Amino acid sequence: MSKKKKKRKNKHGGSGPPPQMNAEALVEALVALRPALEAGDSGRTWGEAHKLFLKTSIDASRLGPMVIGRDLALFDQLIRSLQGVEEPEEAIEPEPEGDSEPAPEIPVETLRKAIKAFRRRLKLTKLDMESKLGVGPMSGGRTADFESILPPNEFPAEVWKALAADGRLEATGRGFYKLPGS
Repeated sequence: MSKKKKKRKNKHGGSGPPPQMNAEALVEALVALRPALEAGDSGRTWGEAHKLFLKTSIDASRLGPMVIGRDLALFDQLIRSLQGVEEPEEAIEPEPEGDSEPAPEIPVETLRKAIKAFRRRLKLTKLDMESKLGVGPMSGGRTADFESILPPNEFPAEVWKALAADGRLEATGRGFYKLPGS
């Protein structure tokens, strides 16, 4: 009784890491994506921009709000910082959302449902952050260290602005909100 040896199949692909792009080529590729982003193309284009930005020296925490919020102003600002153009410190801070026109009347029931949905999203986001792999049962655990979240998209932006104007939420800029006092 002889045992047959199993033949190993050669795996295709895996020819090594992709070639590295220099900083100038990255900036050129990002500038080339700008018209497609402005035209309102799909999230795939924003994903490509995000991948290119991750290869740069830009802090990854600044990229999330840009991609999620589809923020072209922040995109341009990050491109200028990669090109070495200095900007005043005030321009980097998130712009407060000003109320240039009066908010439309929103029913109280809608506001109540929206704040309930916001609290639920905040709770689930916190639980998700605290329950990542690698936190053992004998450890002290991990605390969620985020400040604000994007509100659920079930309700229009006017609802969240009305809740912020009412003082039940605080706007932290670029479409992110947090509960007051947190």
